[in-house]
Amino acid sequence: MTDNSRDDIKLAVIQNDLTYIKEKINAVDTKVSNSYVSKEEFEPVRKIVYGLVGLILVAVVGALVALVVGAK
Repeated sequence: MTDNSRDDIKLAVIQNDLTYIKEKINAVDTKVSNSYVSKEEFEPVRKIVYGLVGLILVAVVGALVALVVGAK
């Protein structure tokens, strides 16, 4: 086999691999754009959850302080 035909075979394999990679990237891109939430869409949910968690923590700390102060 000549070097030229080996190079042609290698080039064909590389082109085939590149085509496969492009197809997979397009599939992942489609999946990401259809399945996941963007940062802008998630921001209000994050604010609500953080607010509720903060409220619960303040209530727990307030109850502990009331127990300590009321224990006298």
